[in-house]
Amino acid sequence: MKKVLATLLVGMLAVFSFAAFEVTVGYANTSLSASDTTAASDVTLHGLSVGANYLYDGLGIEGGSLLVGGTFDYYFPTDFVNNDTVTATDVSNMLIGINAGYRHSFDAFFVQGLFNYSFGLGDGKVFNSVLSFGGGVGATFAVQNLDMNVGADVLFEMPTLSDDYKEIYSDELKLRPAFKVHAGVQF
Repeated sequence: MKKVLATLLVGMLAVFSFAAFEVTVGYANTSLSASDTTAASDVTLHGLSVGANYLYDGLGIEGGSLLVGGTFDYYFPTDFVNNDTVTATDVSNMLIGINAGYRHSFDAFFVQGLFNYSFGLGDGKVFNSVLSFGGGVGATFAVQNLDMNVGADVLFEMPTLSDDYKEIYSDELKLRPAFKVHAGVQF
């Protein structure tokens, strides 16, 4: 299995060897709705997001590039109610995910469309996995010799909750918005 992953990684790096590499950091916001049958209230999560992307611009489309990368989201401790207890407990959430999308640049500005699949980390996690899609806008500029960018993304997420939280929070297949504001550096 390790050899397969190493081969895929080397192959991906070879394909994207002439692409730009981007590292971003920013603010992430998402929410969960309480189910109609409980006394729990809706929960809003705030956190930090760190990402890395390859931007492959050899598609033959002027200004267009393929975006492939990953993210790590850490949401600060928030009060959640689980199925075992009626009392709220502080739970921090961590998600690690992969991104794929398309970015189109218009001189100093860009728009992008994204697909993301994330899975939860840790023992007390609320999210088992999250499938999301959406888009974003941003601007690129140069500071000294660095290519910088700032942007904002709106993603519509379909979460799968862990067993401890399924009955308390709405686990039905409905989209909920998530927001990310980020700044980054391209190499």
